[in-house]
Amino acid sequence: MKSIQSPEGVALLMNNLGLRHKAGMQQRPCNVYLIELPPQTEEELAEARRNAKENSLPDDEPEEMYGAWI
Repeated sequence: MKSIQSPEGVALLMNNLGLRHKAGMQQRPCNVYLIELPPQTEEELAEARRNAKENSLPDDEPEEMYGAWI
């Protein structure tokens, strides 16, 4: 498995995959990559917790969850 440790490496990988797709070329058979992300800052963690708390509220409209009542 290949490892990518920089934002530039991720950008290059995505560009390469996109160009191969647009050109209709076969993707390489071993497209498995480990992308090592830097640790999150306290500000990013606080924002993620805030978003998770906002999104965890129960849904009052079960129709939206299932599409329609049967």
